[in-house]
Amino acid sequence: MNCRHGLDERFCAICRPSSPAAAVSFRAAAGGALGLTEILQFLNDEQIRATYGAVAGVLGVPARSVGAALGPRRPEASWVVNADTDLPTDYDPAQCHPALLGRADVIRTANELTLRLSIWKARRSQPQHG
Repeated sequence: MNCRHGLDERFCAICRPSSPAAAVSFRAAAGGALGLTEILQFLNDEQIRATYGAVAGVLGVPARSVGAALGPRRPEASWVVNADTDLPTDYDPAQCHPALLGRADVIRTANELTLRLSIWKARRSQPQHG
């Protein structure tokens, strides 16, 4: 049986963390559910593109609604791209992040985006040693 993120619910780190304490901690860190602001923060931090469909799948909304939800065209939102062109739809070059094409890989599925978000969140929640 799949969870709302499209993963086998036994293995989804968001829906079923490894312990009850981790569940509370993880869901609190996620604000109960992943939001567009957090996804954009992840994409900017990691400097990686994700398709409108992948973002929509994580948010549980139609892909067509993602563009409107992103608001005004700006570099921070340009990481969300069209699956056919790997570029943000209707953006001028000046509206794109300068590092937009710095990596060839593009996150294409909600499953992959959910997994990478989970890893990113876990990495950020670990204490920094140094």
